[in-house]
Amino acid sequence: MFKRFLLCYDGSAIGRRALKRGAELAILLNAHVDVLAVLPEGALSPAVAAGALGHSCIMDPQTPAHTRLLEESIAWLKERGVTAQGHLASGNTIERIAEYTQRLSIDLIVLGHYPQPAGGFWWSGSQRVSLADRTRCCVFVAVDSPDAA
Repeated sequence: MFKRFLLCYDGSAIGRRALKRGAELAILLNAHVDVLAVLPEGALSPAVAAGALGHSCIMDPQTPAHTRLLEESIAWLKERGVTAQGHLASGNTIERIAEYTQRLSIDLIVLGHYPQPAGGFWWSGSQRVSLADRTRCCVFVAVDSPDAA
């Protein structure tokens, strides 16, 4: 069954819903959880911004805000008895999720539902290749009921 989960988390309300649903399922199945936070492509890097202004900037690419969100999610899971560890990556979201899924031998990916105004979903990518097509495991999309506030 499912023994290793990859929870994709960005700190948003949608991401928190996926984290909560994934934790509930992990507790029921006594599964190990890896939490992945991906800094999306195109996010302005402080080092790039400083360079564009003619300044040098030496810093860790893992921003403190994202690192803090990841640490808080791991702590929240551990408080509930879930064995968890975190990973911070940057780049194309689908590619990073697929990469970590393979690297960590994941059985189930848990993520939130992010509809795009023009149709499709963030996890279907710009080339219209779905995350499910890129991985060899199940994908659980946490969606609120229509009457949820």
